[in-house]
Amino acid sequence: LMRGALRIAKKEFLELSKDRKTMFFAFVIPFLLYPAIFGMMAKMGKRDADQNRNKASHVYLSDPSGTLERILKADPQHFSLVARPEGDLKQAIRDQKLELALEVDPNAANALEKHQTFTLTATMDDSEHASEIALKRLKDILAIQEKTWVQGRLQVLGASPQLAEPVKLEVKNAADTALEIGKVMGRFLPYMLMIMMYTGSMQHGIYATAGEKERHTLLSLMATRLPRNQIILGKLLYIFSMGVISALLNLLSMAISTTFLGGSSANSMQALTAIVNPMTLGLTFLIMVPLGLFFSNFILLMGIQARNTIEAGSAIMPGIFIVVFLGVFTMMPGVDKMAFLSYVPVVNVCLALRKLFSQQPNWTEYAIAFVMTVGLAGLMTLVSTRLLNREKALFKM
Repeated sequence: LMRGALRIAKKEFLELSKDRKTMFFAFVIPFLLYPAIFGMMAKMGKRDADQNRNKASHVYLSDPSGTLERILKADPQHFSLVARPEGDLKQAIRDQKLELALEVDPNAANALEKHQTFTLTATMDDSEHASEIALKRLKDILAIQEKTWVQGRLQVLGASPQLAEPVKLEVKNAADTALEIGKVMGRFLPYMLMIMMYTGSMQHGIYATAGEKERHTLLSLMATRLPRNQIILGKLLYIFSMGVISALLNLLSMAISTTFLGGSSANSMQALTAIVNPMTLGLTFLIMVPLGLFFSNFILLMGIQARNTIEAGSAIMPGIFIVVFLGVFTMMPGVDKMAFLSYVPVVNVCLALRKLFSQQPNWTEYAIAFVMTVGLAGLMTLVSTRLLNREKALFKM
């Protein structure tokens, strides 16, 4: 039964191999695109980090009593006090003439002598990274200075310095590096797999279905001795294979490219090795096969009923938006705690893989997702084969 389907799939791959441009975009571009993008992101991020680290924050300080001026001037590496710019201070910060504007209570010095609290008003731009850095630097230096002031007050009172620190909080992270990386991967990886698998199948699916009509080769194909269901299954196998190949190539390129972002440290690589083990990869591939088959059936059904490639593209394109919506939805916090989502097609696959990579697999949910996806893929294959056996569907002009 499958011999004829394999011949049709082989025919489609041979036609693909003749189109060098399509081969280049399908198999070469992923290995050029992601390293270029990730490398550029890493280079720009490093340059921005170096500039912010080596550049002092420009701060305007209004401090009549001189309470903070000495402290900030003592740290020229992080703070550069500038004169008040003309016009509105907020506008000057928005125009990036300075990163921070500080206004100290005029009675700050007296308040400190009387062991009272004084007010410090900081104006910054939340939308600018440089402004956030300036505020963080201010908080860090104030934390050190506040401790000094408190200890001085306690010394005057003859009290123990421990009065200022009744509790010493020690934080221990229960999540190791592998768990943290796994949770990040679990959020975006299923989403990326779905997008890559759908888009990879879509282009070649249109070419193998509606494109066959436009090239007027469908009649010749039907004139062969091969049964129609084998022809349909052969095209389905080709579309599915291209979706899987596209997803795997893109993911492989992304995995290689992540080294540009500093993911090649010893701890990160050990954690990544612990997560991406044969069992995890095998279970991921196992559940993505029926999902890819489901997508391929939809693309085949829409494509072969279309009059031309334009109509096929219009019919298949909305599927991308549905896949994107479902993928983004599964990335939202708290979604994995909604039990009923285990019975929602496509969503349950994403959630099962999310928990799998987070090293917190729920085998019941995985089994439900797998059985449902296999059932839907099988049903879709049966429906599409029957519908596409009809003359009206195949020769719709």
